[in-house]
Amino acid sequence: MRKTIFAVILSFLAGIAGVWVGLKTLPNPGASTINLHEAIHHEFDLNNEQEAALIRLEERYAINRKKYIKALKEANFELASTIKKHHDLSPEVVMAEQKYLSVLGDFQTETLRHIFAMRAIMSPEQAKKFDDIVLRSLHDIAQ
Repeated sequence: MRKTIFAVILSFLAGIAGVWVGLKTLPNPGASTINLHEAIHHEFDLNNEQEAALIRLEERYAINRKKYIKALKEANFELASTIKKHHDLSPEVVMAEQKYLSVLGDFQTETLRHIFAMRAIMSPEQAKKFDDIVLRSLHDIAQ
């Protein structure tokens, strides 16, 4: 009975941890990246070529973002299931954690590539304004 109660509590805590990590690390669909896209479309004087390039970048990132979010959910579920099964910091739990963190890191790298690709289509003046928005956004997230 004690082991069952412990397993339930541990699974619950793992679920809470997964939600917390997700909230702190996953971009909110209405947050930074989309606001950055909106700012570029509305606050920047883009020419037709820049606008078309930005739309292509956004479409590609949206597809990749969905894939990463799906992979993160799967890895989080696997982590929770492994914790429920092993009840300690077993090699299996560590491997499941590492898988989740690997996907999270890959997603972060993809997001950074996307940000730099958007910056690359801008003029030097636009890039400076873009940098200010990105840095302000990262600063706001860090607080």
